[in-house]
This record gives sequence, C-alpha cells and structure tokens, in this order.
Amino acid sequence: SSGINAEYGDLNCGCPQRWAIKEGIGACMCTNPELISRIVSRCRQVNPELPVSVKIRILESIEETVALALAIENAGAAFISVHGRTIKERNVTPHYEYVNAIKDNVKIPVIHNGGVYSPEDIEPALQKTGADGVMCAQGLLNNPALFAGYKETPIQCVQDWVNIALTYGTTFVTFKHHLVFMLENVLPKHEKKIFNNLSTIPSVLDYLDSNFGIKYQSILPT
Repeated sequence: SSGINAEYGDLNCGCPQRWAIKEGIGACMCTNPELISRIVSRCRQVNPELPVSVKIRILESIEETVALALAIENAGAAFISVHGRTIKERNVTPHYEYVNAIKDNVKIPVIHNGGVYSPEDIEPALQKTGADGVMCAQGLLNNPALFAGYKETPIQCVQDWVNIALTYGTTFVTFKHHLVFMLENVLPKHEKKIFNNLSTIPSVLDYLDSNFGIKYQSILPT
C-alpha cells in the first residue's frame, strides 16, 4: 500500500541461482519484459512517490538487452542496474559494450555491475560503459570492508557479523555462508577445508575463538 515505510523499491531480475530460476524469478525474468514492466508500473501506481529500480542481466544480443532496458524505463523505473553477463556466464569478463549500449539509449541512470572487485576497478568500468555508477557484489561478499581500504576482511568485521547474526537469530546456513565468503582471502587452503566442514554454530564459534579470538557478544542493550 501507499503506507509502506520505505525509501525505494528494487526488483532483482539479475539472480542466476538455480533455486531462483526454478521459482521463475531472478534472471529468468529478463526474457519477459512485459512482466517486469507490469510489476514496475503497478508499484508506481500504488505509490507514485516510491522510486522503483530494476537489476537485470544481459540477454544474448545487444538489441534484445536494449529493448528490455527501454521497456523498464518506459514502465517508470527510476534507474536500472545491469550485470554485464548472461544468465549462464560466471566469472568471465563482463560485456561492457552491452551496458554502454543501454546507456546510449535510455535517459534514466544506468549502474554497471560485474568485474568490480576493488576500488581500482571502478574507473575502468565507468570508462568502458559510460555508466553513472557501479555496483559491487562478489568483492564485498569476500571483503565487506573493501571500500574502507582493507585488502582482506579485517577480523573486527568478522566479529561484527558474528555479533549481529547471532543476536538476531540468523539461520546457520546464512551465518556460515557469509563467513565462508569473508574468510576466503584470510584462511589458507587447508584451513578452508576444515572450516567448510563445520556443521553447527558451536563448532564455528569454537573455530573462530581458537584461531582469531572471536567470541560472540550480544549487541542488544542490557
């Protein structure tokens, strides 16, 4: 309803994970511009004051991708984020020319996503795409403190995640999943194998305490 207390809404049509595709959401929605347009239009009708953005992945051809972006713009989106890889592509160089073509054809801001793993990657990505900004995903998963100047996840960041996640009841799968990302560039290979095989919160906490001195501390006021 128009009473939703939010600053803006984002429709994620960029997730390529199998579970999302199976549910008919995420990146597979990019092949259905009409559906995306209806969702954006409806959101704007319900609350004209609420900006709505859309994240997409590129399609097989530049023409199809530009047509998708134009449909999203015409539906009333405030801006569009573009992952410069197709739904099937992983860890390949993004197709910057697709993002550039979108930027040349729409009037709303365009955010480039893909291949930005460090602050040094930002300017080259902007130059190649002409985008108005960049979005960083994998780089921040591996190091949430990336833009604070850290080359790898600082231990304090891991401590903060432990405190937040366990205080608010984050599921074990999500709790550990993010720790695996954070410790990717911190742990040597043999230690990663040990950590990845841990299957309970107590075993994870024992490992973090033994190796980094990290202990869970509730962040709720006493």
